Amino acid sequence: MPLDTAKRAIVADAYRRTKGPVAYLDESYQTANPVVKPAATFYIFTAVIVVFDQMEELRDGLAKIAEGSWWHTTEALLEDEGRRRTRDMLEFLAEGPEVSVIASRVPIEPNDHDGEDARRACYRGLASALTAGCTGAWDPVDLLVLEERNQSNFQNKDRQNHRELISEKRIPQSTRLLQTSPGVERLLWLPDLVSSAYRRKLTHRDETRRLFEIIAERVHMVESAG
Repeated sequence: MPLDTAKRAIVADAYRRTKGPVAYLDESYQTANPVVKPAATFYIFTAVIVVFDQMEELRDGLAKIAEGSWWHTTEALLEDEGRRRTRDMLEFLAEGPEVSVIASRVPIEPNDHDGEDARRACYRGLASALTAGCTGAWDPVDLLVLEERNQSNFQNKDRQNHRELISEKRIPQSTRLLQTSPGVERLLWLPDLVSSAYRRKLTHRDETRRLFEIIAERVHMVESAG
């Protein structure tokens, strides 16, 4: 069985065992380096919550705007056409009932050179908020779909973060974390889109810093956790 086919089967099985809405997660960050000062660092973890009866409409709409099956917001924002499509996607998302939730840490602690501590804190705050639900905004989530990182040691760190939350009883034991790629589940484009728009608000002074305004009313900010 081809790898993507196997991964799609895993995602489909996870959906069959899910009762509530699904949260799709991705991140954006800026760590300190010779160019970036520690005060300008940040980590953003974003979730977009989608109910089942909206999934196909969202997938179809995103593909039509992208005019294809591949999308990465950071690369799209390098060109005029990509910026137009990014705006169209944000407007498409803003028109629907989907809710975005962002946990951020700004700035990153000076000794957190790779941002992993900030990632952990943001995930803990985000997962706790998602599984608790928010009256009038979203129902409790029991499946978190995270864009998987390329290296297995980083994937293991994300699994460990999730297991710690369960063992500490910060999230229900039934809460599942599924790591997969945007090539398998197009709805992972959504948190990439929102994270990138929020990043531009922090890092840029051109017209792209206003992209976040399109979706801002649909965004809830939550605290990162220790």
